[in-house]
Order: sequence, then C-alpha cells, then structure tokens
Amino acid sequence: WKGFNCSIPHKVEVIKYLDGLGESASLIGAVNCAVNRGGKLIGENTDGKGFLKSFLEITPATGKTIVLLGAGGAARAIAVELALAGATKFYVVNRSRARGEELTALLNEKTSASATFVEWNKTYSIPQDAEVVINSTSMGMVNTEGKQDIDFDSIRSGMLAADVIVNPPQTYFLDEAGKRGATTLQGLGMVVNQAVIGIKFWTGVDVDAKDLNDELLRVLGLA
Repeated sequence: WKGFNCSIPHKVEVIKYLDGLGESASLIGAVNCAVNRGGKLIGENTDGKGFLKSFLEITPATGKTIVLLGAGGAARAIAVELALAGATKFYVVNRSRARGEELTALLNEKTSASATFVEWNKTYSIPQDAEVVINSTSMGMVNTEGKQDIDFDSIRSGMLAADVIVNPPQTYFLDEAGKRGATTLQGLGMVVNQAVIGIKFWTGVDVDAKDLNDELLRVLGLA
C-alpha cells in the first residue's frame, strides 16, 4: 500500500506511529497524509501545500508581508508553507492569546520570517505594509454566523485577499475585499490541490486538478 490520509482528531496522535516527518509536517506538528517511502511511513501535511500552490498561481510568496486571521491548524500549516516559500513578515491576528503567541513563536524561532501577534479584541485594521490578508477562521462557512471583525475599508486595491472556506466558495470576506479592489483567492483551490498533491505522493501520477475541482463543485451542489 502507498499510504493514507487522516483528519481531525488524529493529525497529531498519528505521528507516534510513523517513521519520520517531512520538513513542513515537522514544523507544523501535524500530519494529514502518510506516504510509504521504501517501506517507511513518512508523515506529510498537505493543508498548507495545497494553499501555497493556489497562492503561487497568483503571486510569489517571496518578500510578502501577510496578515493571518486566525491561528488554528489551517493557519499554522499555511503560515509555515508561506514562510518556507519566502514570505518575510506575518501579523498573526487571533482572539486566543495562547494559540496566537504559539504560532508567532513558531514562525520566529523555526523559520526565517518575522511574526508579530495581535490580540483580536476589537475591530482590526489591516496595516499599511500588508500585501496579503488570509482568513483562516471558520467565519463565513455555511451554517456559521458572524463575519470577520475587521475594518474592510483598510483593505486596499492591489492586495490579495484569500479565504480557506470551501462552502460557499465566494464568502462575505472575499466579496467585501473584492469591492475594494483586492484580488481574491477562494478556498476551493486549496482543497483540490491537497488531493492532487496526495495522489502524487502515493502514485507519482499528476492528476487533472480541473476534473477534481468540477467534481467538488458537483458534490457541493454548485456545478
């Protein structure tokens, strides 16, 4: 057999049963894809890799200053991959100080990027030096209430606004950012790219991302 995927709540617990970890999985501290390499099971994390692939189709990560809304598992994976790809500065904006400071410390200590934690206890304005803002929270997902407590007018034309939400693909966050001239990136690409990367890990075969995207849209009732 070639490997397997795993999800919450097993992404951390599975590590002790593996023979090793890929670079980003080691930094992230979580695994969602195990790959059989020469009889050894190596843990990878395709969450951030899937996002990064979509991101790089729009703009390079090198030198970017990024606002990250949220500090959970998705944020952690995305931040590590962007830092490894050359992003230089992060603002980690999160309601929980403990989790936000943990991600900030990880970026500062384990990557070449610099990171600053911002406690999200009031309406947040995007800093003038930020080029990218990423929503990694669940706000905007179907059957959830509320919207990001940010000053949407602080999003500027020419910025990139990205969301990890898949359903609906076009969220309130992306709508508001787009109205202000930002380039927007939906979460669909992240999920599709995860599948493409996982299949490549296991089989060596490059599958057609468009076919997977079309099937995902069908499953979501959006085709």
